[in-house]
Amino acid sequence: MTIRALVRPVVVLDHPWQQFLILESEIMSVIHSHARVALFLPLLALGCSRSGAEREQAPITHRTDGSIELFDGRIVPALPKLAGVREQFELRLTWLAAKHEALLPMMRRHSIAMWIVTSEEFHPDPVTQYVAPDLEYTARLTFHVFVDAGAEGLKRYSNYSRPTADYARFFEPLPVPRSTRGRQDAAQGLRLLFERYDPETIGLNMGGVRGQGRGLTRDAYAFLVDALGPNVQERFVSAAALIEDYFDTRLPDELEHYRALVLVTDIFAQRALSNEVITPGVTRAGDVKWWFNQQIASLGVGAEPWFEIHTAVQRFDPTSGRVIPYVHPAPDSLVYQRGDIIHLDCGLNYLGFASDWQKVAYVLREGETDVSEGMKVALRNANLMHEAFASAPRPGMTGREATLAIMRQLESVDFLPSLYSHPLGYHGHALGAGINARNMVLAGYERDTRLRLGAYRSVEFSAKTALEEWNGDSLLVPMEDDAFLTERGYQYFRPYQTEWYLIR
Repeated sequence: MTIRALVRPVVVLDHPWQQFLILESEIMSVIHSHARVALFLPLLALGCSRSGAEREQAPITHRTDGSIELFDGRIVPALPKLAGVREQFELRLTWLAAKHEALLPMMRRHSIAMWIVTSEEFHPDPVTQYVAPDLEYTARLTFHVFVDAGAEGLKRYSNYSRPTADYARFFEPLPVPRSTRGRQDAAQGLRLLFERYDPETIGLNMGGVRGQGRGLTRDAYAFLVDALGPNVQERFVSAAALIEDYFDTRLPDELEHYRALVLVTDIFAQRALSNEVITPGVTRAGDVKWWFNQQIASLGVGAEPWFEIHTAVQRFDPTSGRVIPYVHPAPDSLVYQRGDIIHLDCGLNYLGFASDWQKVAYVLREGETDVSEGMKVALRNANLMHEAFASAPRPGMTGREATLAIMRQLESVDFLPSLYSHPLGYHGHALGAGINARNMVLAGYERDTRLRLGAYRSVEFSAKTALEEWNGDSLLVPMEDDAFLTERGYQYFRPYQTEWYLIR
């Protein structure tokens, strides 16, 4: 979700405080110009927004089908019906059973004879909620053990001390006397399993490139060594590749539920980038963030943001003829003004999944009814990247191969593409093959993996286009859409943005 800042000359900014330093230097260099001071002051305004009652009537129309019509002609659909918390739990149990059926072939594919998932109270392993029922495991150490038992198939054990009927469907208790208690209970059970099955390899959640694949703590590792014996370390292997396979493999029944999550994200994003929420000269960046958070909470289904929802702002200064530095993320105190290009980055968790979404809007100046021709071209250029993502990748390609296939389709364009697409699914930054060529420079792929049929992806990129009406300066159009992989490429869950969202 990191978008580079753009000024002329181009400056790459990695931290918000750098952006403020540049912005401050811009202000000091033009302090003699009242016109430019007036332009910059709203960016740093700290005043409170007026209440909703003091604002002008928002130009929206509520339709009888629950949808909303915005003044720029957009029709925002009605919210879909989402599953309540009990229905979500039951759905996840159904999916968990299906995932367990697929687990043994995955373990054999990755040469793991036993997989031990260790979760600690106050430090849960992110794998646990996807290999076991989604509960709060409050024991000091909870173990979920999966064993390739040969002809007997997959065996599953746990030391969870309060198993319900739903839980007992999935796991047998560790083979220890009921009279034992505490940590020694788990140690004895793990030792008995090790002696019974004598696994050649024991997969542990370590060695991954992301946090999902390295949830094992040093102390939990030491506990396993003590329980199983010092020589067991020769059998320990990383389960990172197995975890990626498990996490990046989608079930057909999940698709429509994930589509509903994406639809909700799109609805909130479109409403956020409209006069329902934004009044030029009044609304601050922090107001949009908290409006979005409140909409998620108001769903009442346990949904939540998975990162800090935020906006960024670009603006062309007609007085100086220059682009004001791209403020990303915009500070909460920033007040949106006429002429602003607003970029929204948002996403939420629901039903064990995450969405990730970016869209752009323009705040009309006095007398304007549309964006400039150059801005229309810039958005069409972004759409060319949407099309390349949709058509070039194929299941079975490595991330590097998919990146090269997309780059080949963009070789002759007259703008600068930048690719930084990542998998989606259980997490917004999920496990799976990466597609990465920032500013059309192919990234290194030391641990390249393959695209899986049906897997979800954040099609995330930016298109940088020089605008004649900006005196040759460039407009950056970042986009992020959620899609799933078919035999013919990526298919988007929702139509991608082809017209600028307008705010008056």
